Amino acid sequence: MGTTLKNTTFCMGVILIVLMTLPVMAAQTGGDKRSLPESQALPLTLLDAVLYSMEGNREIQVVAFTPQQSQEDITDAEAVYDTRLFAEASYRRDPNLESSVLDVVTEDQGLTQTGIRKQLKTGASISTYLETRYSDLNNSEFERRYKHIVAPTLELRQPLLNNIGSRKEQTAIKIANYQANISEEEFRLTAIEVINRVAKVYWKLYQFKELINISRESLEMAEEVLRHEAERLDRGISQPLDVARAQTSVQQRRSTLIRSQEEYNIAMDRLKLLINWEQFRLDTELRVVPIEPPQTEPLAVDEAEVTAMALANRSEILKAKQEQMIRQADENLASHQRLPTLDAYGRYSVSGYDGDFEGAVEEVGFNDEDIWEVGVNFEIPIGNRAANARYRKKILARQQMENIIKRLEDDIRLDVKQVLHSIAAARGEIQATRLALDAAAKVVEGESTRFDIGQTSNLELLRAQDLWALSSRNFTRAVVDYNLALHDLERAQGILPKGITIEENRKGYTP
Repeated sequence: MGTTLKNTTFCMGVILIVLMTLPVMAAQTGGDKRSLPESQALPLTLLDAVLYSMEGNREIQVVAFTPQQSQEDITDAEAVYDTRLFAEASYRRDPNLESSVLDVVTEDQGLTQTGIRKQLKTGASISTYLETRYSDLNNSEFERRYKHIVAPTLELRQPLLNNIGSRKEQTAIKIANYQANISEEEFRLTAIEVINRVAKVYWKLYQFKELINISRESLEMAEEVLRHEAERLDRGISQPLDVARAQTSVQQRRSTLIRSQEEYNIAMDRLKLLINWEQFRLDTELRVVPIEPPQTEPLAVDEAEVTAMALANRSEILKAKQEQMIRQADENLASHQRLPTLDAYGRYSVSGYDGDFEGAVEEVGFNDEDIWEVGVNFEIPIGNRAANARYRKKILARQQMENIIKRLEDDIRLDVKQVLHSIAAARGEIQATRLALDAAAKVVEGESTRFDIGQTSNLELLRAQDLWALSSRNFTRAVVDYNLALHDLERAQGILPKGITIEENRKGYTP
């Protein structure tokens, strides 16, 4: 009986030491793999789990395409300044009534324009092209001497008020860049959310692993009591009621162990689904063993510093500020577009005339018959109500976004405060549950001594063991909550864990 007491006390002491010194054990042994065959167990740190999820997680794979699409939108907006090749050709026949005296005379007319056109950042459009014209009369009493015109032409159109400086096109490029920044923040936000979910599931998996160990030790304690009671009953110094009580406790604790194992398997499947690593998918038989040592030391946190970090880095606020820039750009453009349209244009053609095409080409040169044109175009709606209404609407949209940003800043400050409260509460729970666990271990030791010398029945000893198991679970839960709160602090600040970058994952998706 004395040997049994010593063994039970020693086991409880070992469990307590394991929980108190887990970081050292995890670093030295790579985690507890007693419940898993070595051939099927995958020791996994939290960093490994996060890195695998960055490669395989479906949600990240989907959103990783968005920044690339935004870059293509920028290219599309900038393409407005690309040089364009154009060609136009027409041929028509009309009656020429001026030449129709005795018979109806028809006139054939042909026109081609082939060249290049480019829009400039001043808002101007410059074109250089070769224009050819053909004109001849049918059924006419006379034949034209000049039928072909070949005219290399330079044409320029420049807005002087509305859209001077290519304001519309420049605004479209700015907005495309702002949208690209928003898509980058959306990708980073998704990555942080996935990392946060992976961390939560990982630490829950760690918790269920420890609960399995606690439930197993508790079951072994009850089985030891049952063996003692069975031996006592054989010697006639125990009652069947004591044996039945011990049997009941054994079955209850076995049921608790089964539930812990089930919870562990469910959490492991959730982690598999989140990671979606090619060697660790949901349909694989490979089992994971979390070996990340949890933190239990207090963390010194400056609330003002953390809040400033969150306001500077949270994707929500950065996206909102980019959206504000978009609305400011729209407002500036709308203000500019209230100006009337006043465009100047000019065209000059070096001409060559002849009866055939080849001769017209040879005659091309500067002369008094060259074609030129200059002019202006002015237009403004009377009252200009539509442009003024659009401008006022853009002002309201920008003011609305300013208030959205202020609301987001308040939400972020509240989020940081709540996370800091969670850290403080979890840290306090660790201290309280550690003291409770120490006390529960001493109660078990005392009740074991009393039971061993026959001063009490197994009722108090089983109760003490249940109290120890409950205290052990509470301590494990407090440690996990503390680590979850620490990881949530990174999320609240909008930063990635150390060793994690998202650039490589985004580059990995190419069309």
